[in-house]
Amino acid sequence: MGLRHWSDEEILTGLYGVGPADGHPNECADCRRRWESMRLRREALRVPEPEMSEAFFASQRRAIIARTEGRPRSSGFQLVPWLAAVVLLFLAIVTNRPAPVSKPAPEQSDAQLFEDVFAVVSSSEPRAVEPVHSLFQANQ
Repeated sequence: MGLRHWSDEEILTGLYGVGPADGHPNECADCRRRWESMRLRREALRVPEPEMSEAFFASQRRAIIARTEGRPRSSGFQLVPWLAAVVLLFLAIVTNRPAPVSKPAPEQSDAQLFEDVFAVVSSSEPRAVEPVHSLFQANQ
């Protein structure tokens, strides 16, 4: 007899053939009783396989083959959405025009560039105030 009793998990895994292989339930009456109770419970929970004849399966097979062979070929209407998508893609590619090429900025001397930058940066008022100033200058 082994040194210890099997746990319920070990008995359950043994029922499925993956548990310990020391044969303890064959030697221990308590473990053997638990083994048998779990085996009987497992068999009680199993769903019996339905009794079906070969003729039933043969008739199902013949019905399936008849449906697949007698199926009409697909009509051209199933291709309409696919064909429309291809035509739209082709039109999008053909009518796609490249972006206009931007013209490079006119050549300026460094002195002129620094003067323009300084004029923009040196103002203490934000650019949003310029339209307000233009209203008052027009009335003067």
